Amino acid sequence: MENVEYKQKLKSQIKDAYGRVVYTYTAHHKLANRLRNKMKWIKIIQIFLTSISTVGFLATVITNQAILSWLGGITAALSLGLNLYVKEFEYQKEITQHEAAANDLWDVRESYVSLISDFEIMKENELRCQRDELQKRVSEINHKYPGTDTKSYRKAQVALQEDEEQTFNEGEVDGLLPIELRDK
Repeated sequence: MENVEYKQKLKSQIKDAYGRVVYTYTAHHKLANRLRNKMKWIKIIQIFLTSISTVGFLATVITNQAILSWLGGITAALSLGLNLYVKEFEYQKEITQHEAAANDLWDVRESYVSLISDFEIMKENELRCQRDELQKRVSEINHKYPGTDTKSYRKAQVALQEDEEQTFNEGEVDGLLPIELRDK
């Protein structure tokens, strides 16, 4: 005989775990996007500094003006400093890891949706087994990939609560389906 009160607590726990997975999934995407933007700006600044130092050097050779020599030297030093700073970071590797974490979490997220959908027809023991398996998968993902940060979590919070990134308006999903699969 199933305990209705226990089953409701179990459902609440599963929904809560689903929510944490959605937040983590979204935070990984936000962090990967932020790192990608940072890497893009660093590359733009590197190109700018390199071009200014090259132009300064060439202008010094042509015009023999000391100010251009100083400009070229200072921007070359700044370019070197930025290159040494960036050398310590592996942005592309981090981006790839956060995208992979999000991809792995997507599968878990969808499994939670399926578990919640099937909840009413499943026995308590089956529910506990699936819950435990999903918790184990999330734990493996969390150990395999780097974590997110507070800024990414806040961006995920805004995306999920205000921008409703992971939700659809009524009828929106039907509009995405082929005509023969839409609700009439």
